[in-house]
Amino acid sequence: MSSFPENLQHVAIYLRKSRADVDAESRGEGETLSKHKKALLELSRRFNYTIDHIYEEIVSGERIVDRPQMQELLHRVHDGRYQAVLCMDIDRLGRGNMIDQGLIQDTFKTSRTLIVTLRKVYDLRDEMDEEWSEFEAFMARRELKIITRRMQRGRRQSAGAGRSISKKPPYGYLRSADLKLHPDPSTSPVVKLIFQMSAQGTGPSFIAQHLTSLGIATPTGKSVWTRSSVHAILNNPAYAGHIVWGTVRFEKSRENHRKYIRLREKPENWVVCRDAHEPLVDSDTYERCRDASRKRPKVPVKKELSNPLAGLLYCGECGKAMRRQQTYNRPLNSLLCPTTGCKTKGARFEIVEQRLLDALYCAMGNLKIDLEWQSFVEGFTANSEGEWTLLERQIQKLQADVSELCAQQEALYDLLERGVYDVDTFHARHRLIAAKIQSAKEKLIHTTVALQRSQAEAELAENLELHSIDVVSAYKLAPTAKVKNDLLRTAIEKVVYVRDPDWKLRDQFELEVFLRF
Repeated sequence: MSSFPENLQHVAIYLRKSRADVDAESRGEGETLSKHKKALLELSRRFNYTIDHIYEEIVSGERIVDRPQMQELLHRVHDGRYQAVLCMDIDRLGRGNMIDQGLIQDTFKTSRTLIVTLRKVYDLRDEMDEEWSEFEAFMARRELKIITRRMQRGRRQSAGAGRSISKKPPYGYLRSADLKLHPDPSTSPVVKLIFQMSAQGTGPSFIAQHLTSLGIATPTGKSVWTRSSVHAILNNPAYAGHIVWGTVRFEKSRENHRKYIRLREKPENWVVCRDAHEPLVDSDTYERCRDASRKRPKVPVKKELSNPLAGLLYCGECGKAMRRQQTYNRPLNSLLCPTTGCKTKGARFEIVEQRLLDALYCAMGNLKIDLEWQSFVEGFTANSEGEWTLLERQIQKLQADVSELCAQQEALYDLLERGVYDVDTFHARHRLIAAKIQSAKEKLIHTTVALQRSQAEAELAENLELHSIDVVSAYKLAPTAKVKNDLLRTAIEKVVYVRDPDWKLRDQFELEVFLRF
């Protein structure tokens, strides 16, 4: 069908980007869909077409299963909703495999829907148009295969030359114009901290919990880190300075030809460029952390310890570990036996804690912490500097955010006075900005507390390592219940708590302390 029909009342426009369009846009040649829409709307105006719907496909996938707009268009074409569909070229409808091509042609043919391009009109009921469309589909598939092979060859060559060709550079790096990676000053310390903690034996789940507590954003910008995101970093060879490409391939599923499954490629088919850029961690540490993260089983993240005496204080009556519990309308200040029906009375946590410290000091005097506990000390010293840097940057950013939001809030009054905003709009915007300010201030407080705690841990470690102070003094300096609990465990095997039901005074109980030496 050569001539263009006129006065069609039900017409659709289908727009889709190709890979060539994406490349052209990256060179600054303008937005593709806008140019195509303008040309097709001009065609519809010239021949007096009524446009019912415009389908804009924002993905560049070749398969119908990857293009939701195309799926919707085919459903409506099958139902006979349109007399014609306008597109730039017939291969814009699809140039995927023969199954997709056959589906498109059969749908347009049985529904008697025309395909209108800028240079030709296709009526697939016409034998010549059908053969011509099949020939153009064949040429489009052939061109697609050539382009795909050329792109894959180019990618492998770029990876072999040490260039980063992933969609985004790895977290912790920036990518220059020549596709080379350079450490990102703002996020590379996070990657180094992850490897440092892993090298000390900390699992991915606990690393994720720690990063979340520091208020550090994830690689995707979220606030909560997961085990999988930490595991991916520990297993990425880019952090050891290497570029590795082609580790996976995709094949069609045997059960469903519309789905693809991800398979691991054989190592001999990988493209590896060693020492392609500046590493964030040395090779030995990377290999050790990678192996450890793969062997270590998944461990659920536990809640933060709140009882420094956890696992150390036992009931003298039933032998069960005492628990720090919250009583009605009171804070976590009571130590109670968890056994139902046990006669042992509880006591105030602060009194028991002080009695234990006094007993420990009497038993040990000013005995200094020995070098055999060096592993305990190292757990606090290795990460201090990196954590401080991250937290200080977080604090600076949050302070800047608060200042900017406060300035926006002040500007609202000016916009209200000038009549730009009415009262309702002013209040809506004011509430929104006020909520953002409150959220930023809460994060600022949380991050400041985390920095102070990190500094306190570093001070404790310095005292333990350099000044070799006694356990009781170190306990009083410890910033968290977990640190206090670790310190007590270095000296105490267990503590037996005894309190008769008839003992009425608050401090009327007995402690039997079993030391490790």
